[in-house]
Amino acid sequence: MKSFGEKKMVRKMGFIADQAGIMNRYLRERDHWKTHLQNTKQFILDCFDGKKIRHLAILGSGWLLDLPLKELSDKYDHITLADVCHPAQIVKKTEKYNNISLIETDLSGGGMEFCWSLRKAKGEHFSKYILEDFEPQKPKIPGKPDAYISLNLLNQLDILLVDYLKKKNGRITGGEIKKFRKAVQEFHLDWITEKPGCLITDVQETILNSDGDSEEKKLIYTDLPKATRSTEWTWDFDLSGIYHEGYETRMKVQALEWD
Repeated sequence: MKSFGEKKMVRKMGFIADQAGIMNRYLRERDHWKTHLQNTKQFILDCFDGKKIRHLAILGSGWLLDLPLKELSDKYDHITLADVCHPAQIVKKTEKYNNISLIETDLSGGGMEFCWSLRKAKGEHFSKYILEDFEPQKPKIPGKPDAYISLNLLNQLDILLVDYLKKKNGRITGGEIKKFRKAVQEFHLDWITEKPGCLITDVQETILNSDGDSEEKKLIYTDLPKATRSTEWTWDFDLSGIYHEGYETRMKVQALEWD
C-alpha cells in the first residue's frame, strides 16, 4: 500500500476520527442503512456494462460498507482503492485479493495541505479571497485507471477542510466558504469525468424534530455531470438523534453513470 506521507496532518485535521465515527454510526444505525447500502452496491454492479474497463479506481473506499468488493474483484483485472487513510481492518481484509491495491492520497486535489498551511496565517493573508491561492492538482492514481467510481465522497471532500479552517482561523466569511466548497467539488468532477465513471453522493440533508418540523440543507455547490443512467433514494442516515442532537437526519442520495 502506498501511504499518504502526512499522517500528523491527517490526524490533526480530524480525518481519522471522522472515519471511526462513520463506523460507530453504522453499528448504531445498521438496520436503517440496509437499503442505502444495497442500492449503492447494485448501482455499482450495473456500471460499465459493455465497456472495456480493466482497471477501476474507487475513490473514497473507506470501510467498504457500500462496495461489492468480491464481485468487482471477479469482474475487473485490477482495482485501486483510494482514500486519505485506510483502516487497519480494511488493509487486512484486502490482502487476500491479488488484483486489489490500496493508495492513501488527498482526493481533494491538495485542499488538505492548503488548509493546513493556513492554520497560522497572518491577518493580511485574509485581505483577499482565500481561494486565489488554491490551485488543485489531480491526485496521482497508479496504473492509469480506465474508469472512476466516486463513492459517497463528493460532499465530504470539503467538510473537514472547512471545519478545520473555521476552528483554526475564523477570518473567512460564509461567502468564501461556499466558493471554496464549490471549487473543491468542481475540481473533483472535472477530474473524474475525463473517463467513464460513476458518482454516488448525498445531495441534500433533511433534519426532522419530534414535532414534525423539518429543515433542508443542500450539500452540493455545483452541477452534477450529465448521466447516461441515474437514480436517487433516501438514506436514513441517523434516526437516533445523535448526529444532530434531538433530530432525525436523512440524506437524499443521487447515483449517476456516464461514458
